[in-house]
Amino acid sequence: MRMLQLEYGAEIGRAVVNFDGPIVFCVVSRYHGGAFVVFSKTLHDNMQVLAVEGSYASVIGGAPAAAVVFSGEVDQRTGSDPRIRAVERQVIEADDVTRARLRADLADLRAAVRSEKLGEVAGEFDGVHSIERAVKVGSVDRVIAANELRPQLIEAVEQGLRVSGGSDTGRLEQRTLIPEI
Repeated sequence: MRMLQLEYGAEIGRAVVNFDGPIVFCVVSRYHGGAFVVFSKTLHDNMQVLAVEGSYASVIGGAPAAAVVFSGEVDQRTGSDPRIRAVERQVIEADDVTRARLRADLADLRAAVRSEKLGEVAGEFDGVHSIERAVKVGSVDRVIAANELRPQLIEAVEQGLRVSGGSDTGRLEQRTLIPEI
């Protein structure tokens, strides 16, 4: 399903809206783009969103944000980097033979520095758009430790069943999906 997420995003959203029962969504790594929209708590009254510690949440991830949304900032940082400025000065002051080599060096350096600046801006974006921020704005209900994943998911489903008036015949059984041999 992962490879078809864009193609079937609308159908997933419709299923979330029309589902009659509790929905528990757990972020285990990154919660971006379509997932952030489709699994929005505004689409279903009985949805709980949990996130494992260390997860990220935003409409767009840091790397795409740096490359697309903040490309001007990345370009400005690249152009003002002291390494770039130094080689640009050398190009201006060089003779014709040296200038050609320096321009090639500058192009290589600019690509390397731009890559560094993309990483910086991406890191800054991800630092601001943390999972803790998602909890503050209500997109995520709570952050859980990885070793608490199973009991927290069970509790969230049980809570959802109580809210929806579904049958709650006691605690859900904790079973493994892999049969014991």
